[in-house]
Amino acid sequence: MSVLLEKLLPVLIILSIGWILRRRKIISGSAVNELKSIIVQVGLPCILFLSFAETALEAKYLLIVALVFFLCAALHTLGFLLRRRIPGIFGSIFTPWFMAGFEFGMVGIGLFAALFGTENLPLIMLIGLGHEFFAWFVMIPYVQFQNSGRFDLLETLSRFIRNPVILGIFGGLFVNLTGLFDLLQDYFWFRAAISAMTTISGIGVPLILMVVGYSLVIEKENARKIALHIIFRLAAVLVIGTLVVLLIRQLIGEVDPLFNIAFYAYLILPPSYLMPIFVKDDESERHFLSQAVIYYTLVSFAGYFILMLL
Repeated sequence: MSVLLEKLLPVLIILSIGWILRRRKIISGSAVNELKSIIVQVGLPCILFLSFAETALEAKYLLIVALVFFLCAALHTLGFLLRRRIPGIFGSIFTPWFMAGFEFGMVGIGLFAALFGTENLPLIMLIGLGHEFFAWFVMIPYVQFQNSGRFDLLETLSRFIRNPVILGIFGGLFVNLTGLFDLLQDYFWFRAAISAMTTISGIGVPLILMVVGYSLVIEKENARKIALHIIFRLAAVLVIGTLVVLLIRQLIGEVDPLFNIAFYAYLILPPSYLMPIFVKDDESERHFLSQAVIYYTLVSFAGYFILMLL
């Protein structure tokens, strides 16, 4: 238990610092939004690049990416069914996104790295790659079409390849698979760049946790509706996700002793923090989705504590 607390308490302290910064009004919400931008534009790409550049990759891992894409598709479909069958509770156009989206960047990477070590990040990143494909080419285009009545595939592709997180992932994959990462180690400018990225990665994780802590504003409105959303989603991701884990083990065997933990660490992540941003002209829905995500984040913290006990 002491070893568990030794890993968990620093995370709770950093989250609390973020919460205190908001509570005491030490920094403003606009400043935190700018900090989020720095994390997404600089911090996460550095973390992702280094993780994918240095990890051992095998062709069979592509099957994991494909199966996670299938997992998201199944959850997305379930969201449509809930919206159609129980419109009084799940009638929002965002219900499919709520069911299938995972806050992989701001919560997944920060929590997993802090609790299980940055050296194990490639495990959850490999899982999250399938989600990124689904989010960019299914969930976000669907909501954009519902909001505006149009969908531009070329625009979506352009945004995808220009996204800093995606550039970090594919940049790391490129230098890894081509062998450039090892070849370029002979050049001092490359070693200097890697050293800078390593330093940024080191401060990126605590910054992510502080931003998450800052965002934890708890309110009691719509508690029953939020609870139903959380229960339905959590049950769905655990049941379908467990089937996917069993299928992965059946098809490609054991990937890593920590793989199962990493997969469930992904499954219990909260829905995407981007959802409220896409709400158009409906402040009540934006507020509900924001609160639902915050409550789910607290559930995720509890889930990570359970995973550490395992």
